Formats: sequence, structure tokens, C-alpha cells
Amino acid sequence: MEIIILFTLILFYILFIISIEDLKTMLVSENKLNIFILFGLLYSIAFGLTNDKVNTIYLIKNNLISLVIIFSLLYLLSYISFKIIGKNSLGMGDIKLSSISTIWIGIELTFLSLCISFLLSAIYSLHGKLTKKLRPFQQYPFTPFLSIGIFSSWIIDKI
Repeated sequence: MEIIILFTLILFYILFIISIEDLKTMLVSENKLNIFILFGLLYSIAFGLTNDKVNTIYLIKNNLISLVIIFSLLYLLSYISFKIIGKNSLGMGDIKLSSISTIWIGIELTFLSLCISFLLSAIYSLHGKLTKKLRPFQQYPFTPFLSIGIFSSWIIDKI
């Protein structure tokens, strides 16, 4: 139980600092993403070692394959939307953050986190358009929505 609390705090902190950076600069640094992946791997190892029913190597391998799947799907989505509207709908930082989250929460919960993220982002976008604070196709930081989705999925899994 203590390991879950420790990694919950680490996850929250990393997502928080990545979100703040994205809000300020509309970018996510590779260093922060590398820290996110490192602690995700440490969590997977710790979880595997403290749970007799989990094969640590299989868990890490499965999550890395999931990372590639999510990365490919989101990159394809971004590429198609760029071809259609001529603007990036997802930045590389957003794609990488979502992909790396599979190491923490697995592919099923990553899809849940994406649903939560896109829903919250849609509400924000709709509100911005209704209040005329956002122009059509205006870009805004998506990482805070991803962070909320990832952390919510983590909490749902741990309850």
C-alpha cells in the first residue's frame, strides 16, 4: 500500500510540473518526459516485485508494446487532422505523454484517460467558443487535460 501512495504522489507531481510547463510554453520538455518514463518503469518493477501474481518482465514488455500502439494511433490522428485542417491538433509532447502513460496505467486505462481528456477539452473548447475567448481552430495547451485524464484513470484503478 505504501508503494501505491508513494507512486501516486510521484505521478501527481510529474503530471503537475508537465502541465504547468505546457500552460506557460505550449511545449513539453523531453527531460520531463524522460523522468515520467523512468518513474513509470520503476513503478512497473516495484509493482511486479511486490505482487506474486505479476510477471515483471511481461508487464514491462506489454506496456512498452502498448506505448508503441498508442503513439502510432495518436500520431496518425494528428497527421490526418493536419492534412484536413492544416493545423496540428495534437503536439508531439501530448502524443508522447499519452504514450508514456501506458507504462503507468496500461493500455485499457490509457484509452479511458484519453476519453476523459478529450471530453474535458471539448467542454473547455465549447466554453471558450461561446464566450468568444477562443477562435475557431485556435490551439491551446492539451497536456493539463491529459494529466487530469491520466491521474483520474490511475485513481479509478487504485480504488
